[in-house]
Amino acid sequence: MRMTLLWCLCLTALIDHARGYGRGAPDWTCSTMTPSHSGSLAQATPASDYQITTSSGSFTPGESITVTITALNGKDFKGYLMHAIDEGTGSVLGTFSVTGGGQTMCGSARNQAVTHTSKASKTTESFSWTAPANANGNIVFVSTIVQSYSVYWMNVRSNAVSPASAVVTTKQTTAAPSIKTSSTTMSVVSTKKPESTSSQLVTDKVTVTPAPPSSTTTPSQSTEKVINPSTRLSTKTDLSTSATQTTSTTPKQPPVAGALMMDASCGDTRGCFVSCEGTDCQYVVSWEYKPEYVDFSIERKVEGGGQKWVAIGFSNDVKMGDDDVFHCISDSTGRVTVARSFNLGTSNQPIDNPQEGISSVSGSFTDGVFRCSFRYSQVAPNNRRKRQSTTRPMTDLHLHRHLMLGDGPAFGDSVGMHTQNPVVTADLVNLQLTSIIGDVARYPLVKVHGCLMILAWIFCTGVGLIFARFYKPVWSERTILGLKVWFQFHRGLMVTTLVLTLVGFIIIFVEANGYSKISAPMGKGYTESHPILGIIVTILTVTNPIMALFRPGPKDKNRPIFNWAHWAVGMAAHILGVITICFGVELQKVGAPKYTVFVVIGYIVYHVLMEITLKVYDLFAERQSSARIEHMEMKNGNGATQNGNSFRPEETKRDPKDSIIKKILLVFHVAIAFAFTLTLLLLVTQY
Repeated sequence: MRMTLLWCLCLTALIDHARGYGRGAPDWTCSTMTPSHSGSLAQATPASDYQITTSSGSFTPGESITVTITALNGKDFKGYLMHAIDEGTGSVLGTFSVTGGGQTMCGSARNQAVTHTSKASKTTESFSWTAPANANGNIVFVSTIVQSYSVYWMNVRSNAVSPASAVVTTKQTTAAPSIKTSSTTMSVVSTKKPESTSSQLVTDKVTVTPAPPSSTTTPSQSTEKVINPSTRLSTKTDLSTSATQTTSTTPKQPPVAGALMMDASCGDTRGCFVSCEGTDCQYVVSWEYKPEYVDFSIERKVEGGGQKWVAIGFSNDVKMGDDDVFHCISDSTGRVTVARSFNLGTSNQPIDNPQEGISSVSGSFTDGVFRCSFRYSQVAPNNRRKRQSTTRPMTDLHLHRHLMLGDGPAFGDSVGMHTQNPVVTADLVNLQLTSIIGDVARYPLVKVHGCLMILAWIFCTGVGLIFARFYKPVWSERTILGLKVWFQFHRGLMVTTLVLTLVGFIIIFVEANGYSKISAPMGKGYTESHPILGIIVTILTVTNPIMALFRPGPKDKNRPIFNWAHWAVGMAAHILGVITICFGVELQKVGAPKYTVFVVIGYIVYHVLMEITLKVYDLFAERQSSARIEHMEMKNGNGATQNGNSFRPEETKRDPKDSIIKKILLVFHVAIAFAFTLTLLLLVTQY
């Protein structure tokens, strides 16, 4: 049962990654605020069933206020991650403390955000937030709220909380007109003389004081209300009248993930590289070619907040390396800048004069959509300098090259590692054409590598180890080429595993041009261990047959040591091999559907259950055999005679484990392992 227990531990760890984090958000979500829920995206509809409220509409530095997440309309939530940001700069401010449920996290003191401690259903959760000493702008509490594993909302916001210094009280001038609302009257005091009776009042000072709880006001009454300092109040009145103007306000709805649709001019006046399903697109890169310049537009849905970049690159092949790049960076204020750079291998390098040739820049990063447009002047090709130099010749857009699109976090003016591998056009792109391109580059060697590893570790090893562990007594009287049946099948399958693993190992090294780090999808940092695990599995796979060459004889005193070592190496290789496949099918270049990882987990569950079934059957068979022999001995006794002859119980000619049931279970196991293998091969190759 040792291997079964280890498989169970392995399965528990994988399910923890696949099914989310019931004890709170992981640390890497502090910057992205994105749940690590495989195959799930944030809801695009408003989070109307949830709200974030505060105990006060204003704050003073060092003061604490209570912040509450509440579920409405009979709904509940299982998880959350919330922090406070400056509405103007986007900086995370203040510290949290827990008053009821939840726990603090993020920041050097691990108190800049709060998250859940269990996945139990909740309808409300409250915390205490303390304003920092340097806070002088509006504060908004931003949260990700998880209703279930696949249903969650990001960027759920509270109303803005203003610094107390924004409340100003001055004396009301009776001559000034008033603006009447349902509960407040705001008086406008002008310090400038009107040029004529029809001129507009220009407000230099806004006087706002608390309104008494009455339904009507007069021009001589004072009212008070906290005004967002960043809000600009504009009033238009005619000096010839003193009539009051009635206004109404609508509560601000929390922002939602923005929609992204294909440009209507795609295929007409602009060429486009898109990924769309119906009217909903994940990215749209478009361009309009002119002899003197090319206008580019990049639109892409991007997960998480903070500084981000999106970039297009022009490459002679579908791999990174020696590529011209235009990258757009959004800063904390939402301003977008565009610059040129180039890829040296898999890393991005800055160049001298990065804005050369770039003009007409505009862009934004709001509601989860990054938009960037710019013009790049066409320059005739000149003699290329060495790519390793930071001085880069002007990008020649007359050439036909593959178009790349990527995104990731930005740090100041620098771009960080992309969050996932860039998408690349399958064919060379002619920017002078206005075609719509939807096909992306495939990586056949990556798929071949994946298929070989699935054959090796799901089918060959999954069946070969079962032969060695449970089928030694079966067909005990038969041999194949002079060796027992179980051994021939076991050895044949494991040698096949060795060959497939080595071939797959060589193929992926050729594809990656040696060892290469990979880009983990957002929230799946564990997949970065795929290359290291693959190398470890290959080493273990080669080690075991080498050990077998030095196997001691059956009677040798060192044989038990060999048996334990052989078992440990084989078990470690099998478990790590399946885990590596589990991580591998989540990588972008494989192109497998997001649910493929659950097929691998399903195989693990099945394999554990099959081992338990076979072990229980063997224990039952041994007990039945022992009871039968004991019964025969008690009935006849030692030295008993029958017809004057000495009688002995008939010796069992066949091991009790060698039964038709065991053979049926073997056929069943081979069929199920083959079904899992075929399913995974189809998922990897057909998408």
